[in-house]
Amino acid sequence: MVQDRRPPSEVMLEKKKWTWKRRFFQNMATRFNYYFHAKVKLDRVVKSANRDGQDNYNLLLPFYPYSLQSQGFNKGELDSVIDKTTMAVQLHDPRGKWIDDCFLLMGRAYFYEGDLDNANKTFQYVNITFAPKSKSEYKTVVGARENDQISIATNEKRKGFFGRLKHTKARNDAFLWRARTLLEQKEYDEVQALLNILHTDPNFPHRLDGELAEVRAYSNYIQKRYPETIAPLQEAIDLSRNRVSRARMSFILGQLYVQLNRPDSALEQFRNVIGMKPDPMMDFQARVQIAKTNAQTTGDIAKSIAGLHHMLRKERFQKFRDGIYYTMGTLVAPKDPETAIGYMKQGLKMPSDNLMQRTLNYKGIADIYYQQRNYPDAKKYYDSTAGVMTQDFADAATVKTRKEVLSDVVAKLEIIHREDSLQKIAAMSPSDRNIFLTKMVAGIKTKAAEEKKKASEEAAHGLDAASLGMNVGGAYSPKDEKGEWYFYNAASKSAGYSEFKRRWGNRQPGDNWRRSQNGVVNAVNGNAPIEITEDHKTATKSISPDSLTTDMLSADLPLTPEKLAASQKSVKEAWFDLGKLYHDKLENYPLAIETYDSLLILFPDHPRKPEVLYSLYVWHNKLNHTAQANQYKTLVLNQYGNTNFADIIRSGGLNDADGPRKKQISALYDSAYTAFLNGNYDTAMALKQQSDSSYGFSFLKPKFDLLEAMLIVKTDTAFATDSLQRSRKAVQAVLTKYAADEPIHTQAQALMDALDHRAELTAYLAKLEVRKKDANGQLLDENITMRYPWQNPQPVLADKVNVATAKAPVDSSAIKAGITAPIPGPIATVAPSKPVTPYKITPDNPFFVVLSFQRVSKELMDEGLAQFTRYNATKHAADKIEVGSFVLTPNDVMLIFRLFPNEDKALAYFDEIRDEAAANIIPKIRPTEYNFFVISRDNFILLNSTKDLTGYRKFFTDNYVTQ
Repeated sequence: MVQDRRPPSEVMLEKKKWTWKRRFFQNMATRFNYYFHAKVKLDRVVKSANRDGQDNYNLLLPFYPYSLQSQGFNKGELDSVIDKTTMAVQLHDPRGKWIDDCFLLMGRAYFYEGDLDNANKTFQYVNITFAPKSKSEYKTVVGARENDQISIATNEKRKGFFGRLKHTKARNDAFLWRARTLLEQKEYDEVQALLNILHTDPNFPHRLDGELAEVRAYSNYIQKRYPETIAPLQEAIDLSRNRVSRARMSFILGQLYVQLNRPDSALEQFRNVIGMKPDPMMDFQARVQIAKTNAQTTGDIAKSIAGLHHMLRKERFQKFRDGIYYTMGTLVAPKDPETAIGYMKQGLKMPSDNLMQRTLNYKGIADIYYQQRNYPDAKKYYDSTAGVMTQDFADAATVKTRKEVLSDVVAKLEIIHREDSLQKIAAMSPSDRNIFLTKMVAGIKTKAAEEKKKASEEAAHGLDAASLGMNVGGAYSPKDEKGEWYFYNAASKSAGYSEFKRRWGNRQPGDNWRRSQNGVVNAVNGNAPIEITEDHKTATKSISPDSLTTDMLSADLPLTPEKLAASQKSVKEAWFDLGKLYHDKLENYPLAIETYDSLLILFPDHPRKPEVLYSLYVWHNKLNHTAQANQYKTLVLNQYGNTNFADIIRSGGLNDADGPRKKQISALYDSAYTAFLNGNYDTAMALKQQSDSSYGFSFLKPKFDLLEAMLIVKTDTAFATDSLQRSRKAVQAVLTKYAADEPIHTQAQALMDALDHRAELTAYLAKLEVRKKDANGQLLDENITMRYPWQNPQPVLADKVNVATAKAPVDSSAIKAGITAPIPGPIATVAPSKPVTPYKITPDNPFFVVLSFQRVSKELMDEGLAQFTRYNATKHAADKIEVGSFVLTPNDVMLIFRLFPNEDKALAYFDEIRDEAAANIIPKIRPTEYNFFVISRDNFILLNSTKDLTGYRKFFTDNYVTQ
């Protein structure tokens, strides 16, 4: 007997009649046992998933208060919804009127999970399976014409009072949910076609008009078609019954009006938001937008500031004070940046759990410092911004870039300021310098004494108790409570306070980067401020202020010509690097130009002046400053006409990015890589830097950066003891920058893996001894394909000409004693005549064709061997040409093609593969890294004996002419 494995729903459809009694009980069970509980759970999940504290109200809000990408939904609860609806569908009669509603809930659960494919299939299934059917037809009618209009919806027939009590058709809702699913899949054309049909469908129910308008508005909104968004969005607001959704859509509509420069309409929408009594955050942000819009339209910033001050005094806005201070800062920032910074710093002091607002405060301060070119402080606040911002923060990429680049910028600025200050002190007369340093020592000691006194007073008065959050009294302070929570337990707080004092003393709570800035000493002379930072006072770091002397401070002053030259060199290099950083990394072209202009004024004889002038020419061209660009172009051509920069200008490489420019970049890279292979690392690095200065970001920039990392690894002799990990940082920079470039990333990762095992590999090779021998005690040659010269026994040739005249050695002193005649003067040395080449032309001798490599990796050579073998098997199967590898010297590796009966056959094959090799056989190997020649068997024996490859190449060039 075959077991029936069909679900109960299919069995019911076949065996049970659809009576009124069965209809009543099936519908009731499906609705209240499964559908009701699944819907309650799904509504709870959607309501609990929100973006409180994540939305940036200074930008256009996301249309919905949740994001599929942020995974804000409870996946376990959504899976439970899918399970419940699946059970309802399988256990109950498919003719019930709640089955389509269960499928709709199932599709919505898939949608919120982010499983868009299954969601789309589910909604499609509902649209097709539950479409209206004619009684006389088996197939469903998905689309039909009614009054010359296309209709795909199901007519619900809910007119009149009692009609509103009738069950709705979930199929109509499924159309809208499928449209939302397609929007998330970016199928905009299909969505637009569907929405157009539904908008004109006479059977589409009016109960869904608001949701249809909402989906139409959402479609335009995510495609950034903001003018087309306004009309359907306004309709959705008017028809929506959800107060929370209406408030959010009204806020977005106000933002759109601001963006479209319609302030009156925007103010009306923000006031409507307040009138809807939304959640406190939305209410607060609407009031902030009103203040900002008023300030922008009327120009009366003082009135808006006064309104925000009034909000600060309101108890209900207490949790939003950080946002109020931020808004005040943004309003006054254009005219009074210092006041703006003060407002935003005050906002950071406000207790708040809103990470987005804290991120905005940090970034607002950082941006102001950045615009003021106060890069040290800007870097600190960008660091703080990066520490609290979320992954989907709109300006995350900008923050990360500036955070990384400003570290280099600040380092260069510190070099310039420090060395300039030291040079100014060194330029003083000895008496003035001594007076200046004496005053500085006195100032350091006075400051140290004041800090010590302040610390003692703080310890005596127990200042840390308040700073650590301990109860110091107050109207709202819990008194003598003994709860389990730490801050309500006086005994626990006291023990913690004592432990903190024991471990840290009187240390004040604060960020490490803020604490590290306390070592800056400012010294002022009669002309200009001179600043000596903590980084430079290496002599005073481990010395107490009481024992500090003027000699200790003057130890690092550039008082000798050598120290002064080194100091000036570091300043010149810092100015040059600073201009490149501004242009290449921060893309601040005006500041880069200003920096190089200052460099030329300060150092008119800068060693890299041609490159500076060329860079100014390129940068002015980018900004369409034709007159200035022509000025610097003339300077380069007239003063440095023999440089590569002048050649680039003359060749028009700047304007031709597709033709000659690419060839120049390719040639430059080939030269740099060849220099790297030949061990000329300084030359390779210079060519790489030349590429950066001349071409900036080119199509070979990733390869140039990888080459630079390889050069740093090759030249990093202090790898084992280098705490800065210069090699690792260089490779990591390539990995980070080109994470999406798979070939470059793969090679860089391989290089990083090698670095990870570099020390251990070095130690292993240092101890490695190969002792494998055969039965006779001789060392085995395990590499039978590549034989090295020292592995081939060479014949010992006796000198038969001079052996007869050779004498036993005689003591030179005895010879001198026997000479009676005067000893003649030294004999003039005559250079020996150049030997005649031993190679001979033997046309009838068997010949080889040789492919000689120059520093090619074994992997490429093995690949070439395989390719030539395949080529010969295809093209010369009858000739039976064999290919093998041969090592003449450690630097001269060859492929030998053999055996050709005579010279003509060898030359014919030589002509053929010389042309085919670069194009079809070994295209991965550059033609500059190998050459072909033919050689007779006798000459090859001589070549293997003498190792004179250069001599044979000359012999081949002089005696063989091949077209």
